[in-house]
Amino acid sequence: MFDDGYRGGSSPSRNRPHSNLLTLRVAVIVLFALLAAKLFDMQIINGASYAKRSVENHIISTNILPSRGLILARDGTPLVQNVGVYTATITPQFLPTDHDARYQIYLKLEQILNIPALQIQTTVDQKETDGKGFLEFPVKKYLARDEAIMLDEASTDMPGVALSVTPGRLYLGGPAFSSLLGYVGAQSPEEYAKLQQSGYKINEPIGKTGLESTYESDLRGSVGVNQVEQDAQGDLIQQLQSRDATPGDSIKLSIDPGLQNYVSDLLSNSLGAASHAAAVVMSAKTGEIYSMVSIPEYDNNIFAAPDQNAAAYEALANDPRHPFLNQAITDSAPGSVFKLITASAGLQEGTITPQTTLTIPNAVLNVKDENGQNYPLVDWEAHGTINLYGGIAESSNIYFFMVSCGILGSSKGLGKDVESSATILGYYARAFGLGQPTGIDLDGEAGGIVPSVDWKRQNFAGPPFTETDRAWYYGDTCNMGIGQGYDTATPIQIARVTAAVANGGKLLTPHLVTEVDSPDGKVVRTTKIESKTVPVSPANLAVVRQGMHDSVNTPRGAGILAAVPGLDIAGKTGTAEFGTQKKDGSYDQHAWFTGFWPYNDPQFVVTVYFDLGVGGSLAAPTAARIFDYLSKNVKP
Repeated sequence: MFDDGYRGGSSPSRNRPHSNLLTLRVAVIVLFALLAAKLFDMQIINGASYAKRSVENHIISTNILPSRGLILARDGTPLVQNVGVYTATITPQFLPTDHDARYQIYLKLEQILNIPALQIQTTVDQKETDGKGFLEFPVKKYLARDEAIMLDEASTDMPGVALSVTPGRLYLGGPAFSSLLGYVGAQSPEEYAKLQQSGYKINEPIGKTGLESTYESDLRGSVGVNQVEQDAQGDLIQQLQSRDATPGDSIKLSIDPGLQNYVSDLLSNSLGAASHAAAVVMSAKTGEIYSMVSIPEYDNNIFAAPDQNAAAYEALANDPRHPFLNQAITDSAPGSVFKLITASAGLQEGTITPQTTLTIPNAVLNVKDENGQNYPLVDWEAHGTINLYGGIAESSNIYFFMVSCGILGSSKGLGKDVESSATILGYYARAFGLGQPTGIDLDGEAGGIVPSVDWKRQNFAGPPFTETDRAWYYGDTCNMGIGQGYDTATPIQIARVTAAVANGGKLLTPHLVTEVDSPDGKVVRTTKIESKTVPVSPANLAVVRQGMHDSVNTPRGAGILAAVPGLDIAGKTGTAEFGTQKKDGSYDQHAWFTGFWPYNDPQFVVTVYFDLGVGGSLAAPTAARIFDYLSKNVKP
């Protein structure tokens, strides 16, 4: 009989799975028993205790705001100082539940902060009614130092009350630097809606204007965090996480602080009847700005405590001179400084040469167009017979009418007709950087206007303008050629044009910041010199430079008051009419001067602007004093 080895009972191979399953079942039963016991303990035995703890204990996450990077002048002098901005805050849910205990806190705050206890109570009650009792809110901002010290000492006995410290700025440079540096301030709701996507916190101050705004991402640093668990009395239960804030990078400026203050005082004391003024001192080789002053100025320290300085801010905001507007990057009619471009265009197009002459026997030349329309071409004096050098030096309007729009019946101007002449002149104006921002590292820069046939049609479209208003006329091209009519430019643009003429054709991008440094002093990056080449030959620019030199250094030169003994200066004046014609037929005038020094190796460009005055008698002598200061105190 065949024996298969089976003798009855269960084989080991069949019993093992049942044994393992039994063990697993026992383990699961034990685990659920433990969980049930724990659940019973939490819900039944100690339920009230755990519920109370869940209400009373809170996880508090506090942002640690970083120290803002510094702003340093050319010589390393700090122009700002970081200071603490103190705020008294209350978190309603941390206040005692007892009404009398709460009111004692309000009374103590009244003594320290000089805010009525009833007012504080009303605000807290409203926050809780609105379901915002868990949110910290400010009771008083911008505390004085003695208030902050008293609150800090007393807050240990006032649960729910805290002293908040955020980074602030003290501006050390004075009003001369206000339009450059700008200021920091609290975020508006609109700003926060955008900035929170970049990790900003609602209580984090930001740069609002000037370099504080332009270099916000560098100066800001990185926010840290401190997260703890506290009980209802505000006592620490445990530290959950902590990350230190990283200070912001510092920026170093090309601004010479002594020159900046000197130019500021000079412009303020030279205003006369003018209400605005600006000056730019720029390197003719790199585009670095040694000085940029805008008058009127303001004290940007008022923004350190805007609530306390509300009256001062309101006075500035309502000042008709608009002190918050940086005049160095604000446009107005450039007048005869524009002739540098007209001369360059005529030479490059070959419509004139340095020896092209024109006889101007009278200060008014009456011409008629093909339709018989009379155009009185007005000059500021009868210049006699002059060539291009004389035209630039004496700033003859009629000479530059000949170059730009042409003298009807004797010369055609830059093109075959007045429209093509305007198009050609507009091309060169834009090639020299007009009609567009220079790219300087400041917000709010105006681009100015280079008018054209299309520009006029677009800007005079619709009522009350007619088709006649939209047409381009002979006089439009004539005015354009001498920087009048619709032309506008900023002082920084004119300084840039002057630098391009001075250096042989490099249109530099002006800049205020030379380098960005890390908190430990290492250079993060430097500003590179950026330039384009204007479409005018070096030889033709040399002719324009010679005309500018004659303007300052010959007896009939319009810029002779810019001369300084021992300094070889070249320059160009500008007097631009604007506004409504007066009863005597005259207009108010802007005063300009722009020039460079030394003549044979240009280092510095100086551009001066006053909103009221004559370029030769007001702006030129002001520029002379700046050149004199430069020669004695500033190295390139």
